[in-house]
Amino acid sequence: MSIILNIETSSKNCSVCLSSNGKLVTSFDLEDESYRHSELLTSSIQNILNENNLDVKDLSAVSIGIGPGSFTGLRIGFSVAKGLCYPHNIKLIGISSLKIIANSVIKEDKNIISLIKDKGEHYYISKYRNDLKEIIEPKIKLIDRDYIFNILDEESIIVVNTDDSNEFITSLVNEETKVFKRTISSIDMISLSHKLMDDKKFEDIAYIEPMYVKKPYVN
Repeated sequence: MSIILNIETSSKNCSVCLSSNGKLVTSFDLEDESYRHSELLTSSIQNILNENNLDVKDLSAVSIGIGPGSFTGLRIGFSVAKGLCYPHNIKLIGISSLKIIANSVIKEDKNIISLIKDKGEHYYISKYRNDLKEIIEPKIKLIDRDYIFNILDEESIIVVNTDDSNEFITSLVNEETKVFKRTISSIDMISLSHKLMDDKKFEDIAYIEPMYVKKPYVN
C-alpha cells in the first residue's frame, strides 16, 4: 500500500491531502489572503494524520507542488515537506504546479495551456498534450491576444487559477477557446504523485528547490 501526503502551497490556496493507492482519503483546502500557510499547513497535516491513525513514518512519500507561484507559499511548503521527509527517510516527489492545474481539466481530452497569474498581465505559462507531456516548458510571459493566439491550436483549452484571470483571458479569446477556472489543489496531485511513486521518480531532498522561473522581487 502506498500512502502519499500531497502538499500544494504555490498560491493563496493552502492545500494538503492524503491519498492511498491513488485514491483520495481526506483533504484540506483553504484560500488565505494573508498567506498563513505555515500555521495552516502544519496543523492540517497533523489533523489529517490523527484522523487516520497515522504517524509521519507511515507515509510512503510526500509530494510537493514545486511552483512556479508565490515565493512565500513555496518556501513554506518546501520547508514543511523537507522537515517531514528528512528525519524519517521518506521519499520526496516534486510536481510542477502548472501540471497540477492542467491535471484538473485532463478529462477534456485536449491540449492544455496552463496559466498561473503573477502580477498585472504577467503569467506563468506552460502547455501540455492531453497526456500531460510538456509542449511548452514553464516560463513567465506578458500575456496579450497575439501571444495567446500564437500558442493556441484547434485542440487547445486554457486553465487559469483566479477569477480575474478567467475574465481577462476569456476577453482575449472571445469564446473561441474554452477557458476553465480551477483552484490549484493537492487533490489534483494524486494521480500524478502515485504514478511518479510507481515509477520510482523521487527528488534529492538536499537539492530540490522551488521552480521560481524568475528571480524574487526585492523591495
